[in-house]
Amino acid sequence: MTALSSVLSAPFRAGSALRGARVFHPRGALYEGVADLDSAWWPRQIPRRTPVLARLSRGIGTPGGLPDVLGLALRFPLEPCPWDVLLASAYLPGRAVLLPARSWSSARYSTLMAYRTETDRTPRWITAVPRGLHSSSTTSVEALDVPMQFSLLVGAARGPLEPAGVLTLESERPEQNSNQPSFDPTVHCPGFVDPWPAWLTGTRRDAYRASRAGRGASLARPQRPVS
Repeated sequence: MTALSSVLSAPFRAGSALRGARVFHPRGALYEGVADLDSAWWPRQIPRRTPVLARLSRGIGTPGGLPDVLGLALRFPLEPCPWDVLLASAYLPGRAVLLPARSWSSARYSTLMAYRTETDRTPRWITAVPRGLHSSSTTSVEALDVPMQFSLLVGAARGPLEPAGVLTLESERPEQNSNQPSFDPTVHCPGFVDPWPAWLTGTRRDAYRASRAGRGASLARPQRPVS
C-alpha cells in the first residue's frame, strides 16, 4: 500500500472500527435469486441463467424514511473467482452520479465504475431498475419483501441504456449484518472483465480492505454456497 493509499484508507478503517460495521451500507438484507442475462455484452464465461447472491442496503441510515443512497450488491458465484458487482442509487440516464432515493420502488441503481470485456473494450456501466412491486419507503430493509425483480441494463458513457436481462430475488437469507459476506468488486473480479478507469481500482481496493480490517471482517470467511 502506498503512502497516499494509506492516508486515503485510514478514515475507512477508523470509521468501520467506530461503528463496528461497514462505513457505508452498514445494515442490509441478504437474498438469493437468479439472473436471466439476455445481452451479448455479458462475458461468455457467465451462464445465461445464473444464481445470484444479493444484498440490499441503506447507505447512510437517514432517519424517518428520508431519502438515502441505497445499495444493491450482486455476486455471481463463478469459478475460480466470483464476480461482485456493486451498484448504488444514481441519476439515470446518467451513469456514476449518486442520487439519494425516496423509496425502494423509485431507486435507480448504477455501478460507479464501468466494465470492459474481452470482446468489448468500450467502458459500459451496469444498471438496475426495479420492476413490479417494491416498498414505497426507505425506512428499513425490513420493509422489503420477496420476490423482487429488477431490469438489468448496460450502457456506455453516451447513448441509451440497452436491456441486458432480469434479476429476480427469490428468498431472503436470514443472517445478521456481522455474518453477511463482504462484497468487494476489486478483489472478486474475474480476469475476463476489466474495471474502468483502472487508476480508481487500487484506491477502492484499499478502502474496502481498510473497512474490513476496522470491523474485523475477512474475505476468507467461509460462505455457504448459493443454491
